[in-house]
Amino acid sequence: MNSANPFNLDGHTVLITGASSGIGRAVAIQASLLGARCAITGRNGEHLQETLHSMHGSAHCLIQAELSEDSIENIVPQAVLKLGKFSGFVHCAGIEKTLPFRSTTLEDFRLIMWINVEAFVLLAQQLLMPANRISHGFSAVGISSVAGLYGAAAKTAYSASKGALVSLIKSLACEYAPKKIRFNCLCPGYVNTPMLEGVQSLYRDKEAFKQAIVARHPLGLGNPEDIANAAAYLLSDASQWMTGSVVQIDGGYGVN
Repeated sequence: MNSANPFNLDGHTVLITGASSGIGRAVAIQASLLGARCAITGRNGEHLQETLHSMHGSAHCLIQAELSEDSIENIVPQAVLKLGKFSGFVHCAGIEKTLPFRSTTLEDFRLIMWINVEAFVLLAQQLLMPANRISHGFSAVGISSVAGLYGAAAKTAYSASKGALVSLIKSLACEYAPKKIRFNCLCPGYVNTPMLEGVQSLYRDKEAFKQAIVARHPLGLGNPEDIANAAAYLLSDASQWMTGSVVQIDGGYGVN
């Protein structure tokens, strides 16, 4: 543990998915600011480059990849080859579909579960191999959602996937605690991201939709940096006694 400043990430190496925009981009920038070396992944190479240019320091790497089963097999080996063994992982990649339940197909459901849950599973399995992680601890952070805790109309598949991630992380925390490997979960409320803009675009009265969402958050909507700060804490030595935690960062959504 860094006794001088346990909140910094000097000496940490972190894999961040979904880093081309939104929360993933903010996590990458904040982790780099605190001293971490980061491997950032995403499907949009141009947007990943924008993230990389916004990061601090130069000891980072970019891996453009879809989160398909074939590409996931190559992400961790590429990252380890470029940066060495990892101490942390933040799964920010995620997709959402706003659909009435009667219109939600199994294809919709499986795609959302794949990106939001199964990709986390496969990447975590690889990162937990001794050849790919440091020997004295590892911290994995999943980005869930208040939708996974409270549900949301027309978001059955999304809510189910985020709830599954919460349960998965709690079980992994139990299983890996003896090895000092930590798993924690962040549950944001509605955050100003491209994903939220995409949901808003589906409504005829976009302003009314946004006002209704804002009304659910006593502190207003969040920003990606609010989530990134919490992720950085969970990656750091300052949170070394935390595992299996489900942290709501929701502007008061859960108490409103």
